[in-house]
Amino acid sequence: FFSALPLRSFTLYQLIPSLRQKQKEATFRIRINVYDTMQTTALPPQDVPATPTQTATTTNGEFGGSEYGERLNYAKPKYQDWPCMVAFYLMMIAIVVFAVIWGYSVGFDYSSVDTDSSTSTTTTTTTTIEPDEEFSFVGIFLGLIAGFVAGVMFALLWLQCIKMFAEHIIKILLFVSIGLWLVAAVGGVMIGEFELAIFALVVALFFCLYTWCIWGRIPFASACLSISSTIVTMYPGVIVCSIAASVITLVWFFMWVWSAVGYLASVDSSDDENAQPSIVVVFILLVCMYWGCNVWRNVSHTTTCGVAASWYFTSTTLQSPSKGAFRRTMTTSFGSICFGSLLVAILQAIRAFVRSAKKNSGSCIVCLLGCIEWFVRFFNTYAFAQCAIYGTSFLTSAKATWDLFLNRGFQAIINDDLSNLPLTCGALLGFLVSGAVSFLILAAFYPITTDHGLQLCIYVALCAAILSYFVIVDILICVASGVVCIFVCFAEDPAVCRENRPEAFAKMTGRSPAIADMVNQMHM
Repeated sequence: FFSALPLRSFTLYQLIPSLRQKQKEATFRIRINVYDTMQTTALPPQDVPATPTQTATTTNGEFGGSEYGERLNYAKPKYQDWPCMVAFYLMMIAIVVFAVIWGYSVGFDYSSVDTDSSTSTTTTTTTTIEPDEEFSFVGIFLGLIAGFVAGVMFALLWLQCIKMFAEHIIKILLFVSIGLWLVAAVGGVMIGEFELAIFALVVALFFCLYTWCIWGRIPFASACLSISSTIVTMYPGVIVCSIAASVITLVWFFMWVWSAVGYLASVDSSDDENAQPSIVVVFILLVCMYWGCNVWRNVSHTTTCGVAASWYFTSTTLQSPSKGAFRRTMTTSFGSICFGSLLVAILQAIRAFVRSAKKNSGSCIVCLLGCIEWFVRFFNTYAFAQCAIYGTSFLTSAKATWDLFLNRGFQAIINDDLSNLPLTCGALLGFLVSGAVSFLILAAFYPITTDHGLQLCIYVALCAAILSYFVIVDILICVASGVVCIFVCFAEDPAVCRENRPEAFAKMTGRSPAIADMVNQMHM
């Protein structure tokens, strides 16, 4: 889980206490018109007039509105970025058609099998394998089911742990990271690998410095995690949507593989012996594969953000908000999702091409493209949250996201990405728990004292653990999407949270001095 550590949140100015104080006073300040907000949300007025430098945020109507647009407006649907939506559907149809044409014409053609036509006799060697009468598939079936159920139950239990102990989990994981690197340093000294020891010690010191810098942000990140996990458990429709999106992605990937293999096989079976696959066609196929996978993953993310926004901007328990959020995602906001996903898909395809070149100079380009891809993917995560809240186009949402990063605490949003730590750890622990339970069940049916029985138990338990891991990720990724939406909504309008969800507001502001100072600026 070291890769989940949000190293991007570390900045040099956080090392200087005086600048950190200025950060609390200026950078984290959300400049909103408190007087207008109090009136429109039925809060008692504070007699604080808006200054010309403040940005007014209104909260009128059923779900309210702001300078970015009207929130969660299902009454006047408008299909945003519809050309990208049409292009995506045409791309999917084309891939399916090509899979049928190329796959059927090549995949079932056995004419290329070498035969000896000069002889009239054929010698066939048949190997008969006697079945083991004592072998039973009941143990395999029960092992898979038990491992899968154990993984799902662990994911639900981990959600409850996040709701109650998110802050403790984050702190423990940070200290565990430091401890593991120190153990690696000691191990390097014991085996005589002093280069390894020095490297591990430097990394451990870096993690200590990192932990010290972000320690004050842990309470706010844990509060957002707790709130998001509450939303996910309250509205499990987002989990169903996430699992369905993963299944569609898997089906899409196999369909794309069938189409790509069919194209390559058709080139090999052509009459031209010097025929080579077209670079343009291969690049388009890669873009299509990445595009389809990204779209369905972002559909789940946007749906969860819509549900979290509905919870944030209302004070009552909603009835099946997942249906409305999913309907909006697949209709008015689907074009925006396709647009943003296409940008990432193009970068991924270019990166795959450069990586396949296998040149020394290509490694730097691959690293650069990887950094650009990460930033675009991270930026799109918040842009899609804007699409879910306001139903705006992707470009409009991107502009609002950039304005949010610059004017409403860019560093605060980045640093609070600590929420990924418990989620990544939960997925890995669920993988281990599922595999262990499956192995124990299999050990009761098959003897692990023999090589055959031990290998069977290990392979089946590994399959159960992998299956459970993907389901656990589908559950926990909903929490991550909810955290993103809570970030965006709270940074835009914390007064709405104070009015609609006072307990959540107290949890986010009371446990984080930096965020409390930010909100208190509204009363100055």
